Amino acid sequence: MSKKASKKRKPAVKAKIQDTVVQTKTFGYEDMLTELEAIVADAEQRQEEEDAA
Repeated sequence: MSKKASKKRKPAVKAKIQDTVVQTKTFGYEDMLTELEAIVADAEQRQEEEDAA
């Protein structure tokens, strides 16, 4: 009988983990109001397109 070739285990390679720094922009009142107005305007436009279809 022949011997089975045993595979040598490779040492586990640790994945390099990149630390990401997330910089959050602080939203002020005016920024939030502007974003909300844009969302509402987009929703109104989509509603008009749906009504026209």
